[in-house]
Amino acid sequence: MFGSDNQYGVHPKIMDAIVAANNDIAPSYGSDSLTQKANELIQNFFETKEMDIYFVSTGGAANCLSLASLCPNWGAILCHNHAHILLDEGNGPEMFTGGARLIGIGISPKLLPIEVENALLHHDESFVHAPQPKVISITNLNENGLLYSPNEIAQFSAIAKKYGLYLHCDGARFANALVTSAVSPKELSWQSGIDALSFGLTKNGAMLAEAVILFGDARQKATPYLRKTSQQLISKHRFLAAQFIAMLENDLWKDCAQNANKAAQKIAQIFHKNGISPIVPVQGNEIFVELDEKQASKIANANIGFYPWHALGAKAHRFVTSWSSDDNQIQTLEKALED
Repeated sequence: MFGSDNQYGVHPKIMDAIVAANNDIAPSYGSDSLTQKANELIQNFFETKEMDIYFVSTGGAANCLSLASLCPNWGAILCHNHAHILLDEGNGPEMFTGGARLIGIGISPKLLPIEVENALLHHDESFVHAPQPKVISITNLNENGLLYSPNEIAQFSAIAKKYGLYLHCDGARFANALVTSAVSPKELSWQSGIDALSFGLTKNGAMLAEAVILFGDARQKATPYLRKTSQQLISKHRFLAAQFIAMLENDLWKDCAQNANKAAQKIAQIFHKNGISPIVPVQGNEIFVELDEKQASKIANANIGFYPWHALGAKAHRFVTSWSSDDNQIQTLEKALED
């Protein structure tokens, strides 16, 4: 029930859009009218046409293709020690980039600009024997459920520009971050200095709707070829595009993210009422709490899904809400804690 937002189903409006896209014959590989419409909606969403958009099938592929576009095989990517690209993508970034090094840094629950700058101070561009940093990667919301504000992103961007690096953002939960931050998509992306965004809607109620977005000077002529080489140029492309249209055309993305975030706040309140405080602030659709063995067993025995999260401590556990989380599910958790 609260194991992951990947475990929930697809929003009915997304299903309807996929079925509707199946009614006609259409050109393949992104030459169809639905892809054109989806691209226009994404441009309007981010309020710029200075972007290249590449639809892919998974969030991991979006991250890997983004990094391959920005980082040569002799380069390095600086990220948080808990970053998804470092711990959960099976060396995909290394494979896509042809061998670029991922370097995990940071001891706080989220990456700090000062930690990045300190790491860069130890690298010498003239030292041919070491990988050379070329990309800084952040995740928003990050792996511990925390938000990067436009101001924080701007600080990373300033460091990236100072050292001649690109700034990438893993946006698998970008919609949840937008709802919490209450700023526009452009403010949380290119306007704050993001060069490449892995824009994900799958966790927010889509079936598979992920995109690589390269902004401004980060656009690369190599990226379409890299997508093809990595087998991420989907032939029946309109079925990906249809999901983006359904999500963006009437703000379905916002409705889904708001429901998930509100459900997370309700769960946080329930934990607090039972003397359990979140380890980190609840800034999206994830709640991290310390549970003793008895508390964890009570919840598990009620057939409620959740995960241990040792990155935040031996007793830390993660609960994730979604677009379809409802009061009945939340009350089931409440009852389990009180029994």
